[in-house]
Amino acid sequence: MTQKTAPFNELMEGVLNQLKSMGYMDSTLTVYSRTYARVQAFLAQCGTNIYTPEIGVSFLTNTNAKKSTSVAYACAIRRLNDFIDGKSFRSHHDCPHVQAPPEFSCVLVKYLQECMKSGNKSATLQSKERTCGLFLAFLKGDGCTDLSQMDAGMVSRSLLTFSNRDRYAVVRQFLRFLADKGVTKTDLSGIVPHYRRRKPLPTTYTPEEITRIEAAVDICTDTGKRNLAIIRLATRMGLRSGDIARLKLAEIDFSTGHININQEKTGIPLSIQMPSDVSDALAAHIENDARSSVDGYVFHCMVAPYGRISTSIIRHAVNESFTVAKVNTVGKKHGPHAFRSSLASSMVNDGAPYEVVRRILGHSNPNVIKHYAKADIENLRRCSIDPPAPTGRFGDYLSGKEVVSRV
Repeated sequence: MTQKTAPFNELMEGVLNQLKSMGYMDSTLTVYSRTYARVQAFLAQCGTNIYTPEIGVSFLTNTNAKKSTSVAYACAIRRLNDFIDGKSFRSHHDCPHVQAPPEFSCVLVKYLQECMKSGNKSATLQSKERTCGLFLAFLKGDGCTDLSQMDAGMVSRSLLTFSNRDRYAVVRQFLRFLADKGVTKTDLSGIVPHYRRRKPLPTTYTPEEITRIEAAVDICTDTGKRNLAIIRLATRMGLRSGDIARLKLAEIDFSTGHININQEKTGIPLSIQMPSDVSDALAAHIENDARSSVDGYVFHCMVAPYGRISTSIIRHAVNESFTVAKVNTVGKKHGPHAFRSSLASSMVNDGAPYEVVRRILGHSNPNVIKHYAKADIENLRRCSIDPPAPTGRFGDYLSGKEVVSRV
C-alpha cells in the first residue's frame, strides 16, 4: 500500500493486522485500538474520515496528555504513517539525522570515500557523515551557497552549534580536505580549536560485586536464563554489547568450547575460549529459545516482534541486575562495558601480560590496555618515588626562614 491518504477504518484495520501478524499481544493491540479511536474522533471533529500524515501531526499537537501517553500516541501515529507510505515494519524508529544540503552532497561523498580508503570503519564513516551534514546544513543556513564562499566567521559560528566538541576534529579534517581538493581557496582548518577529551579512570567492579550481580538474575524464567548468558559473556569473556547482540549459533562451537566472531567495532576476527559457566549459561538459554533455529541469532526480545535483541535491551538487563544486587553505582558507569573494563583491570592487576589481555579483549591497539592499569592503585603505589628534600631558597621559604613577596 503506497497511497498517501486512506479511509481511517481501512488504515486502522491494516495496522492492527500488521501488529497482530508480528506477534503483539492482545493487551498491546487494545492500547493501539484505544489510541486510534481517539484519532478517529479527532478526524470527525475535522469533518473527514480520511487520514493523512498532516492530520496525524495536528492530532499530536492538539492532544493534551502526559509525557508517557504522548510518547505512545506518537508511536501509534508513526505506525499509521509508515503503513500508508508503504514502508516495512520497524520495531524502533531511530531519530533522523540532519542531511547535507543537496548542493554539497557530492563533495561530502568524495570526502567519505577518501576516509574509507584510509581505513575508516562503517561506524566511523556514519559518525563523520552526521557531523559534516550538520556543518554543511549550518553553512547553508548562514547564507553560504558555494563552499568557495566559506569564510572564517562561518566556520567559527558553526562550531558554536556543536555541544559535543569531539566533532571539532572531524570538521578540521573536512576543511583540510576541501583545501587540498581546491574546493576552498584557503585552508580554514587552522581556526578549529584542538580539543582533547580527558580520559577518566576505567569503571571497575570487584569480583565479589560481579558475583552478586550474576546471582541477582532470576534463572527460573526464560528472560532470566537469557540475561545470565548475556551478563556472563560480558563479565567472563569481555565481549562488547554489540557483539553479544549479533552473536549467532554458528559462531559458538560447544565441542571445542570456543566462540569465533568478527568484531563489530574493529572488524577483526576474534576466537576466544568459553569458561564452563559461560558455556552452561548459553546452553540453558538456547534450549529455551526456539527462535535461534529460525534466524540463527542467539539472543532475542521477549516481547513482540521477537526479533534479534538490541544493545539497548542488553543495557536495560544489566542495569536491572545492578539494581537488584544493590551494588553501589554512585559516580560510576553501570552498563555492559563496565564488565569489560572490570575484566581487563582484573587481569592486568593479576599480572597478566598486556599482550594476553589485548588478545582476549580483541583490541587492535596494544597501548589501549595500558589504560586499565591506571585502576591498579596498590601496584601504582609501590612505584611511587619520594620527592627530593627542598633546598636553597625554596627550602628556606617552606621552612619559614624567608618570606617571598610579590610586587
